[in-house]
Amino acid sequence: MDATIRVGDLATLLLGGALLVLITYGIFLLKNLNDTLKVIRKIVEDNRSNIDEILDKVPGIATNIESISSDLSHDVRAVQGTIDQIVGTTEAAAGALSENTDILSILVGFVQVINIFRDFISGFRRKRKWF
Repeated sequence: MDATIRVGDLATLLLGGALLVLITYGIFLLKNLNDTLKVIRKIVEDNRSNIDEILDKVPGIATNIESISSDLSHDVRAVQGTIDQIVGTTEAAAGALSENTDILSILVGFVQVINIFRDFISGFRRKRKWF
C-alpha cells in the first residue's frame, strides 16, 4: 500500500497544527490576563479609601509645588544679579592684578634678595666650632 502526500496537503496540515498551537497559547494568555486583572481589581478595591485620600490631596500638592517653584524662580533671579556683580568685581580685580604684575614680580624679587642677603650676613655672625 503506497500513500502519497502532496506538498499542498502537508502545508495545510502543518498550518493547521501551527494554528491549533497558536489558539491554545492565546487561550492560556487570556486566562493569565484575566487572573491578573482580578488581582489588580481586588488590590484597587482593598485600597479604595487610600486612593481617594491621595486623589483629594493632589490639587493641594500641585498648588504647593507651583508656589515653591515660583519662589525658587524669584530667588534665582535675585541671586543671579548678585552673581553678575561678583563676576564683574572679580574681572575688575583680575584686570588690575594683571596690570600690576610687573610691579608685584619686582617686589617679590626684592624680598627674595633681602632674604638671601640676611641669610648670608647671619652666617658670619654665627660662631663656628670646628672641633
